[in-house]
Amino acid sequence: MYEQDIDARALWKKIIHNAWKSAEPGVLFWDTILRESVPDCYADEGFNTVSTNPCGEIPLCPYDSCRLLALNLYSYVDKPFTAEASFDFAKFRDHVGKAMRMMDDIIDLELEKVEQIIAKIDADPEEADIRYVESNLWKKVREMALKGRRTGLGITAEGDMIAALGMRYGSDEAVAFAVEVHKTLALAAYGASVEMAEERGAFPLYDAARELDNPMIARIREADPALYEEMTRHGRRNIAMLTIAPTGTTSLMSQTTSGIEPVFRPVYTRRRKVNPSDKDVKITFVDEVGDSWEEYNVFHHKFLVWLEASGYDLNEVKSMSAAEIEKLVALSPYYKATANDIDWVSKVRMQGAIQKWVDHSISVTVNLPNEVTEELVGKVYMTAWEHGCKGVTVSVSYTHL
Repeated sequence: MYEQDIDARALWKKIIHNAWKSAEPGVLFWDTILRESVPDCYADEGFNTVSTNPCGEIPLCPYDSCRLLALNLYSYVDKPFTAEASFDFAKFRDHVGKAMRMMDDIIDLELEKVEQIIAKIDADPEEADIRYVESNLWKKVREMALKGRRTGLGITAEGDMIAALGMRYGSDEAVAFAVEVHKTLALAAYGASVEMAEERGAFPLYDAARELDNPMIARIREADPALYEEMTRHGRRNIAMLTIAPTGTTSLMSQTTSGIEPVFRPVYTRRRKVNPSDKDVKITFVDEVGDSWEEYNVFHHKFLVWLEASGYDLNEVKSMSAAEIEKLVALSPYYKATANDIDWVSKVRMQGAIQKWVDHSISVTVNLPNEVTEELVGKVYMTAWEHGCKGVTVSVSYTHL
């Protein structure tokens, strides 16, 4: 093990300067990660956290796997964008239980493939000492999957859920409601894991005494003493199970906001090059080399749903001027609730509050304006640590020169 004494303040300033200049690096608060980690209660059994997956949402021990599944929060809003809008907590709890069973089945499917890989290596014609390294690697992957059965159940469409319920992202009301949703998710997921432990068997290392002082387990115990009592009797199927991933591709497929992020913009303008053979196009401008371009509006899908729920004709809206569309945006629940509108304190506070009910971590980015100072970037990082976040990244609108 290599150790070196450094000037911590100088390192901090270097991190902040580079984050201000290029939005990299993000930071991981390792003390918080290790203190909150349920798997680290079993560090002597190999579950010592050493790093995270690429997007930072799952702190991992050596040889363990990142398994992800996300529930679409918008889909649990009944009568979205109306005065009668409500969140169906009963259906949500039911689906969380089903999702946990899916995730546990996914582990078994993964183990089947790992067994096939090991069998293939064993059947290879090379000498045993040549095959040893690869074979040993996959056997360790198999061992950690069997011992911990770690899952990564999370969500997407938090921003759309909040808007559909008539709340403004970042407001006290929205933060409080989001925390209640994630608390519900955590209790339902842990409940499902306990049920599966009774039916299928607990993860082999489960020991209630080891977890007694863990902060996440303590919150579960305080919120639902009966669940905790059941867990001490039957164990838990999964060593840890919750996360919030970026869900970029997933949100594109579901046409929603991603992860716990707000909407990027309800409407934005794009342009495409017009070919001479194109028909029914409107040339917006011709550039300096003579190429023709058409500008067009891209609407966030759920903003269109709000428009319809509010009685607007979508064809008429799509033909409106930019000024007219901005007036409609100002009437919507997405007004002042975009990625660039949200006050960074609100964003960090919301992340920290939700983190209390996520046993792994959260992938999230704090958007900052062009005129941001290095001092403010440092304040964002420090405030994230103070609010219990396990990590944070920032996005600045342009690179400072």
